[in-house]
Amino acid sequence: MRDVTLRVPGSTVLVGAVYVLTVELLRAASPLLDLATADLGVVGAAQLAVLIFAAPVLLGPLVAVAGTGRAAAGLVVGLVLLRLVAQLQDPPTLLVVGAGAAAGVGALVVVLRLAPTGVAATTGVLLGTVADLAIRGGSGSWDPIFRPGVLPWLVTAVAGAVALLALLVAGRTAAAGAGAGRAGAVGLYLALYLMGFGSAPILASHAGSSAPAATAVLLGTALVGMELVRRLRLPGGTGAVPEPDQWFAGFVAMLGVAGGIALAHWLTGPLALAGLVVAGLAAPVLLARALTARDQRPRRSGRGYAAAGLAAGLGYVLPVMLYQVDYDLQLPLDNRITLVAGAVLLGLAGLGARPPAQPADRRPLLARPASLTVAATLALLVPLVLVVTRPAVPEPDQTGSTVRLMSWNVMYGRDPVRGDVDLAAIAEVVEQVDPDVLALQEVARGWPIGGGTDLLEWLSRRLRMRYEWAPAASGQFGNAVLTRLPYSDVEVERLPYGQGPMERSALGATLRLASGQQLRLVDTHLQHRTGNTPTRLAQTEVLLAAWDGAPRTVIAGDFNFWPSWPEADVWEAAGFVSAQDETGHGAEFTVPSHDPDNRVDWIFGTPDLTFSDFEILDQVTVSDHFPLVVTVEVG
Repeated sequence: MRDVTLRVPGSTVLVGAVYVLTVELLRAASPLLDLATADLGVVGAAQLAVLIFAAPVLLGPLVAVAGTGRAAAGLVVGLVLLRLVAQLQDPPTLLVVGAGAAAGVGALVVVLRLAPTGVAATTGVLLGTVADLAIRGGSGSWDPIFRPGVLPWLVTAVAGAVALLALLVAGRTAAAGAGAGRAGAVGLYLALYLMGFGSAPILASHAGSSAPAATAVLLGTALVGMELVRRLRLPGGTGAVPEPDQWFAGFVAMLGVAGGIALAHWLTGPLALAGLVVAGLAAPVLLARALTARDQRPRRSGRGYAAAGLAAGLGYVLPVMLYQVDYDLQLPLDNRITLVAGAVLLGLAGLGARPPAQPADRRPLLARPASLTVAATLALLVPLVLVVTRPAVPEPDQTGSTVRLMSWNVMYGRDPVRGDVDLAAIAEVVEQVDPDVLALQEVARGWPIGGGTDLLEWLSRRLRMRYEWAPAASGQFGNAVLTRLPYSDVEVERLPYGQGPMERSALGATLRLASGQQLRLVDTHLQHRTGNTPTRLAQTEVLLAAWDGAPRTVIAGDFNFWPSWPEADVWEAAGFVSAQDETGHGAEFTVPSHDPDNRVDWIFGTPDLTFSDFEILDQVTVSDHFPLVVTVEVG
């Protein structure tokens, strides 16, 4: 195949299709790498992640031998094949998904460098963003790669076919010249996208919005970003130093991304929403500026591609990996700083010398090619359809003064043995039990090792239950209560951090029963390390102080202590009764589900409650914890 450059809209479509395939494989790699910690440990799995995402450095010898055209064709075809194999596997394996993710990053670097302008390349990224947000919105944030059935195959086949067709129709003989420089900056962009302005679950969790609203906001941001990028006035003069106002514009864009990410991850509510919108608008500007800078090396020289591939791979994996491993290794700095640092580095990549810019396309989006207009319109229909089709919450079937309660640590929806994300398996277990109220721990909402899903919104829709949410960690992981019963007095309690390494929370709500009586339910998850008894005792003190002797109270969840530890004595001294011990099941274990050897999940109640029909569902292995189910009678 001859060296090629790409025409618009061919380059835009190709970049967009490669982007969609790549970000899905990146999201899938995180839970599979988390599974690898069982054998390799956290440090070993982190080293493996770095090795996988350093692989795009091989772009250098590949381009040097094959040329950019053949390299682009081989990488795109390989990416599509690996994505299809991953869909065929049950479950997808890290070997295939990791190879696909590395190939996707490499393919993205090459097709970005082949685009005629940085604006054209970035427009392709934004078109891929729109498609990715629409696909994930329509699937409830559960990526097709982990889903069974015909529809995920159809989505995968369409994305792959678009990529291959764009590759075939977009090429023409290239004139001599250099490809876009600083394409390695796309790795930083990917990290910020998956951990910020491309994640509706993170926005919904941090801003307190619904999933459809979060999807609509991010889609609108991407479409406005497309307009903004197309109107960029980039400085001219090959190798020239940019005008002062251009340096200032780049600096402002850098502040927008870094400040927006900081707002989204440190604050909540409208400010978090505003932060992700600002970051989502400024990041494409920085990417376009980075891709506009050109080096003057010949196209067949592999040195520039090796550097760009390595920068892209490590630029993605280091911020995301450091953010996640902090919850096990407890880094000496706040893990959110890694994302802000990534934003600053992306800003630095967007500064520097520029070539003459091509005239910006200032036509309104609706006046441009029909493909963009149709894509934008169809994408914005997705959140609207989600709102219209959301099933109504039925009236509760609870009667009298008894409540069927289920408490379960769901391990962010990731199977502990297979490693895949299986939200339907969680829902099916709950549907078989049919509890009146559900208390969940380790609920993922954008959590990387949970595949970036919004487990809470997905379950709420599937189970037709209302929910309340108490974020922990950095807001993508926490506790949730789902029920059809009427409730009030919702309170979120932040627990002492103590020895760390993770922030914890508790969620309280008062349930109103058919009999007219009330039951106070508190759902919590205490610190997990064996040696963290002082922290758990401090967290217990906060829970008991918040309880303050109130009658008819259940406190349930993953307490992370064994019956023989001092923490159990504190609950007994406070007057609480263990449902498991009270019903004669004290000798049964609750974790780990594949080889149970202890119990850390508890359901405590005040003495004015009666427990019966207690069960540990020890045949359920879709989480590393067994579900606990009990009937609570309010005296």
